[in-house]
Amino acid sequence: MAEPAGDQPTSPLTVREARQRFFQMNGFGLDGGYDDEWAEAEFGPVVYRVPNIRSRARALRIHDLHHLATGYATDWRGEAEISAWELGSGWGRHPYAWIIALFGFMTGLLTQPRLTFAAFFRGRNSSNLYGRNDVVAELDRPLSALVKELHVPDGDSAPPPSAGDVVRLAATSAAALAFGVLSLPFVAFAVFLGEARRGLDPSGCPSSVLGTSG
Repeated sequence: MAEPAGDQPTSPLTVREARQRFFQMNGFGLDGGYDDEWAEAEFGPVVYRVPNIRSRARALRIHDLHHLATGYATDWRGEAEISAWELGSGWGRHPYAWIIALFGFMTGLLTQPRLTFAAFFRGRNSSNLYGRNDVVAELDRPLSALVKELHVPDGDSAPPPSAGDVVRLAATSAAALAFGVLSLPFVAFAVFLGEARRGLDPSGCPSSVLGTSG
């Protein structure tokens, strides 16, 4: 006699399944907007549109998996936190990701420093996927296995920061603030270009933003 369906063990949620739910919950379309020509990005609460160049799309595929592993939201506050986590967890092969993460980190420093510091120190106890060129192999693994592999601590279980962590935070903060100030003219131009593009083509599906962006 077959056991009732409710008593049958359920399979662990895979990264692919979790990512699909993530897309649906955030309105990112069926494929996350990875192949869109243009994408929405954020600089703090300011939303603008940017060309979805290949390097951005590659980094975004990894960045979205970081959202799944850490649980950070995709609004600008959550993007500031995940930017801090990514910078804390180590630099990798995707320069576009670090450019955007520096913007997100700067936003967090100016608007929510306590949460930003906590996310950075959480990252210092984690690793990330930016050392890889391709993460397709991760999609059919259990999400819990990815979290374990990246050593992502629960928010309340991260150990207190070491002196080295504090030094790294200070250096990253200085770099983010300097980079942000120097890049403000380019951000202003991107906002202007995005608004002009939006006026010409108001249609389009929002995609996950990267860094300040996800």
